[in-house]
Amino acid sequence: MADATVDVVERIAATCPENPFATPQYMEVRRRLGSQPCALWIENDGVIVSGCLAFLTRGRLNARIEITSLPLIHDKDLFWKGSVDFCRRQSVSLLSVHTCASIEPSIGHESKKLDHRRRSEYRLDLSEPDLWNIMNRRHHRLIKRARAAGVSLQRMSDEGARLRHTELANMSLDRRRGRGDNIDCRIELEDVNAFLDEGAGEIFQAICGDEVLSSLLIARSKTGGYAQSSGTSEAGRRLGSSHFVFYEVGCLLQSEGCEVFNLGGADEQSVGLQDFKLGLGSVRIELESANFYTGSKLKKFATKAAAFLKSFPGLPIGA
Repeated sequence: MADATVDVVERIAATCPENPFATPQYMEVRRRLGSQPCALWIENDGVIVSGCLAFLTRGRLNARIEITSLPLIHDKDLFWKGSVDFCRRQSVSLLSVHTCASIEPSIGHESKKLDHRRRSEYRLDLSEPDLWNIMNRRHHRLIKRARAAGVSLQRMSDEGARLRHTELANMSLDRRRGRGDNIDCRIELEDVNAFLDEGAGEIFQAICGDEVLSSLLIARSKTGGYAQSSGTSEAGRRLGSSHFVFYEVGCLLQSEGCEVFNLGGADEQSVGLQDFKLGLGSVRIELESANFYTGSKLKKFATKAAAFLKSFPGLPIGA
């Protein structure tokens, strides 16, 4: 367990070729966005049998390590003991464990757990010979509507496409907030640029005439794609362009040798989003995420004290 090198990450990627969050390209995305990449792995006779990328960030009081995609772990005790020891050697107080594109369903580590959340993702098996046949009838109808209106799929990377993707993705997030979904994030242009510039992702857009109706950013690996972010205009919603772009991208990934198209997650409250992803023929995968406190009691006290002082407007830290 150490700072990530391209050689180590390539060896980790070979254990999970469908995972876009275990590639050298994704490592460079996170480095560009301000994190220090690390690698956590288990070897058997010099061969990596399980491993993942982790990303270190340091603040004024605490340092944090994030595992974006938890790997399949055969020896959980060994993996978690090594991970926690690594955090302590790096003076890391918070270990955040996520399961984006994971096939490991359970975190399985209880020591010093601060919080825990159940989540789900939707996995489309591209080994299916005909993706059209596994979709539901409503999706068929909407995709036919988009085609009849002249909607086409284009693979884009120019500045205008990146800006439009960011606009549409945030427009869709705002719509979901308006329906009561608990969403505290925004899609930033610098994130989109990092994925495209580092070769870790691609943008696909549903276009009718000169208008971009839907946009989808896919994180890529050797045999997998992951729906990183997406958005659709009001006109696109009426025409079924989001159904069109997800289906057409699935077919394109399949033709390029990908085995899995992960449609991303959906909260339990987002019933419409769940139905959309299941309607494409995907399978729901039950997963978890959690945060762990790995720092000292003294640092934990100092963190709580700083948070308490911040709750008083106008009172500077250290006053």
